[in-house]
Amino acid sequence: MLTADYIVGLTDGEGCFLVQIRPDCRIVLRYFITQRFDNKELLDKVFEFFKVGYVYRKFQGNDKHKTTFVYEVTRQAEIYGSIVPFFQKHHLQGVKRESFERFARVAQIVRGRQDIRKLTKEELNKVWQLKLTMNTLHNELQKHFGSPGAGNPLVGWERTTTSSKVQSVKPAKLGAPEVPAIKWVLR
Repeated sequence: MLTADYIVGLTDGEGCFLVQIRPDCRIVLRYFITQRFDNKELLDKVFEFFKVGYVYRKFQGNDKHKTTFVYEVTRQAEIYGSIVPFFQKHHLQGVKRESFERFARVAQIVRGRQDIRKLTKEELNKVWQLKLTMNTLHNELQKHFGSPGAGNPLVGWERTTTSSKVQSVKPAKLGAPEVPAIKWVLR
């Protein structure tokens, strides 16, 4: 039997919290962990731990010989009843904690109303803002890269993304808010 600490560490390293806003106007919350093809037993143990979700095989591209296994929870009642409470009690230690906190806020906003047409404009804007800042390098990265004393090898590197590029994910008909330009600067 896996421990809560093990689940937290595995999620920090291999897990993902994802918010999808689908073309059919539904908001889907997903939690998953991916492992190599030869580590399915570990995901079966995660399933036994939570007693929700499912484990399935996923092919990588068109190559049927390259497979991974995924433990995933998509049923909203299981997200609200098991996944969110577990990670609120057992805190993630890495940057994934920020994504979980945003995921949990989205879950709170959309609970019982996964259809975007049931949300107010302000709620939908908030969901989009939270979604766009999950699982990414956040707007301003101020962390040191490289070995201590080696200096920052990325000094002067900048990347600017315009709002038109950010909105190329087709959110226009789904009520996405205007997304300001994002500028990442590493110093």
